[in-house]
This record gives sequence, C-alpha cells and structure tokens, in this order.
Amino acid sequence: MLYESKLENVTVGADPEVFVATTEGDISSVIGKLGGSKAHPLPVADGALQEDNVLAEFNIRPAKNKIEFMYNMNSVMSSLRKALENKGLQPVVIPSHVFSKGKLESYGHQAMEFGCSSEWNAWSRKEMPRPNGAKVNLRTAGGHVHVGYDNPCRGSAESLIKMLDFTLGIPSVLIDNDGARRKLYGKAGSMRHKPYGVEYRTLSNFWLNSDELMSWVYDTTLWSTDNLDKLKDYLEVCNPKDVQKAINKSDQGLAWEIVSELEMEIPL
Repeated sequence: MLYESKLENVTVGADPEVFVATTEGDISSVIGKLGGSKAHPLPVADGALQEDNVLAEFNIRPAKNKIEFMYNMNSVMSSLRKALENKGLQPVVIPSHVFSKGKLESYGHQAMEFGCSSEWNAWSRKEMPRPNGAKVNLRTAGGHVHVGYDNPCRGSAESLIKMLDFTLGIPSVLIDNDGARRKLYGKAGSMRHKPYGVEYRTLSNFWLNSDELMSWVYDTTLWSTDNLDKLKDYLEVCNPKDVQKAINKSDQGLAWEIVSELEMEIPL
C-alpha cells in the first residue's frame, strides 16, 4: 500500500564518504590516519568523522531547514579537510577508484571490509547482497541521505525511497557520470530502515562538489516528503522496472525519457 500523506517534522542528514590523496595527488588510504569508527565516530562541530574501509566518512547533525543543512555540511567538511591536512592528506570527491591488489593488501584487513549492516531494496522488499571486499579492487564512495520524520514505519519508508529514486536517483544518472560504483553499491531502492525514518543509499558523493548540488539534494528531499501523494501518479506514468533499470545500468537515455515524461528540472 502506498503511503499517501505528507511527512511531518522532517529532518535531513547525511553521511557521505570521500577518497583521500597525498599532497602529490596519489589516491591513498585513510586507515590509521583519521580515527573514528562506526561504533565510535570522532566528534567535531556539527557532526562527526570516521574511517570506513580506505575512505574518510563524515556525518552531520540532522537539519530542520536548508540553512542549517548547508551550514552543517560545510562545517563538517571543513573539519574533515583540516584533520586530513594534519596527516598530509586531502579529500577527493570521486565516486569510485580501482586500487591495485597489492596496495589494498598493504593497508591491512580494514581495507577488505565492506558494509557494517545489510541494505534493503524498497522495490523488491528484499535484503541486498553485501559485496566481498577481498574479491574486488574497486572502492566506492556514497553520498547517503538520512530523512527523519514523525511516526516512521516500513510503509512510509519504502514509499519515500521509491519517490527519491524518481526525484534524486534518476536525475543523478544524468549528473553523475561514474557508472562503476553501481557495480557494488547505489542500486535503485537501496535503503536502511532507521528508528527516526530512513536512509537513502542510492546516491554517490557527486553532490558534495558544489553548494548548488547540496542545495538541490536538500530541496528535492524535502519536496519528496511533502509530495508523497504524487508517487502513485509517477508509478502510473513510468514502469517501475524502467526506473530501476535506468539507475542500476546508468542508462542515461532511459533516464532522460523519465525526466522528460515527468517534466522534472535537474541542475545540469
């Protein structure tokens, strides 16, 4: 059953990941350099920092409005940049990178660990398989969006994720030209249920590259929570299988068809 009501008292948070590079520009590892973990993140003003595989991850305090969201994002990104500079590193906002096997092995066991918990697929309502980090040299950086709201439940969460696939996921195929990440992560409908609401896990970190894109992610997320009643109309116009194919296969032609059909504006 589709959730057709507006969500109330919405907050928007995020926990993006970035690669790190040496001052010479060589992609490296953050392991043992930044500190912080999933269980014990490193607190900073307006959020926290942590190591995740070879990447640096940060999270922000949930924001009640766009001014707060933008402030928190830029504040924690600045804290991350300074922390990395103290270790001779710098953040690199790219969605994916292929390391040599030897380099990954030199970073230790943490470089082979993927995912702290399982993901869920809102379309199939099934658990998604977790990649095996020991078998692939590709590493990817997500730009996950967290949405909190009153009275969260499974139905509202899955409906919102489907809506976000339309409003954020499909346009992201046209903005984010990196198709490698979706070999491991970022499939359509990718989510985690949260006590406060839901985590949307389809986007890469591409939207960290400008204030315009960060603003678009916030505005679009909030619009989606205000207009969940439109989901039934979108599903009548667009085949859900096409939505999933466009995202999962990075099919820009199909994504353009959906954007045109729904008359969506995207920040290109």
